[in-house]
Amino acid sequence: MQRLMDEKKMMKMAVIAGASEAMKFKDKNPSASADEVIRHVNSKSSEIISKINTEQ
Repeated sequence: MQRLMDEKKMMKMAVIAGASEAMKFKDKNPSASADEVIRHVNSKSSEIISKINTEQ
């Protein structure tokens, strides 16, 4: 049960971190399309996950 709760917490953190990265990118690149934002977040996904893992 604890493992499931930990996985849910990690998933929530990843979603929030990805959304935060998307917002930062869009602020710096207001004319970027949704596809460009998604590509950027995807390119940063390993870094985002690494940060989440080191904060735990």
